[in-house]
Amino acid sequence: MAAIARTRPADEPAAAPPESSTLQPLTQRVPYGSTGIAVSRLCWGTGLMAVLKHNLSPREAARILLRGYELGVNFWDTADGYKTHPHVAEALRSVPRDRVVINTKTPAKTAADAAAHVDRYLQELGTDYIDTILLHGVETVDEYRYRAGALEALLRAKEAGKVRAVGMSTHLGSGAIMVVCATKPEIEVVLTTVNKGGLMLRQGTLGEHLALVRRVYEAGKGVCLMKTLAQGGLTRTPEQVRDAILYNLRLPCAHSVCVGVNSIAEVEFAVRVAAEVEAEHA
Repeated sequence: MAAIARTRPADEPAAAPPESSTLQPLTQRVPYGSTGIAVSRLCWGTGLMAVLKHNLSPREAARILLRGYELGVNFWDTADGYKTHPHVAEALRSVPRDRVVINTKTPAKTAADAAAHVDRYLQELGTDYIDTILLHGVETVDEYRYRAGALEALLRAKEAGKVRAVGMSTHLGSGAIMVVCATKPEIEVVLTTVNKGGLMLRQGTLGEHLALVRRVYEAGKGVCLMKTLAQGGLTRTPEQVRDAILYNLRLPCAHSVCVGVNSIAEVEFAVRVAAEVEAEHA
């Protein structure tokens, strides 16, 4: 998200103006499917913090993540392709490791690459375990089958204690790949696109996709929703951003909702929105 006082690129969200009221931390934690991990309803996305857009330094990004941590968000999403492992590592230095949940993603196609990636990610993140690691961008069943060796390597990393849970990002995919997520026991966590406008999905309608998301959720998988703001498509006004975040948070078939943040103002805006939903369940 970004301030609305200047001209914004089409993929950059709008933030609300500052408010004088004191923010209270979010308190809700939910079981992340059957993983044994507890996550906040919000997850901070780091995709645009670094080379893909904003070129924030690790120290600048850490300030943003740590403000979110102060406000009750314990779930941080990163990926090899985002080049934000150093940014997450910087923030991790300031919090107890067991108080935050780190999700990262690998583009690996082979077992050897996946195994090497896990070891490299541990070094880059400055941690001895990764909470959840996903195969990145598996949109079709053919892609899932092609990357079977990489998935097996991630499962071996879990057995070795390097990873707590394994899954995949379906990115913009829907249909048959969601059935795979629901029915394959090795897939414990799923990151999938959902937003109020049904934007960016490559196949099917929003309603059809939500029925599949529910199936994954009811199968006991951890479900986190991505593209909440449709990569800028739902960010024309603060009201539109608020409605988009509320829509995903109110869906009964997801544990957490990923929102990309690139400033403290955006963190505080998203927390205010999430507080509305938390109050509904108080």
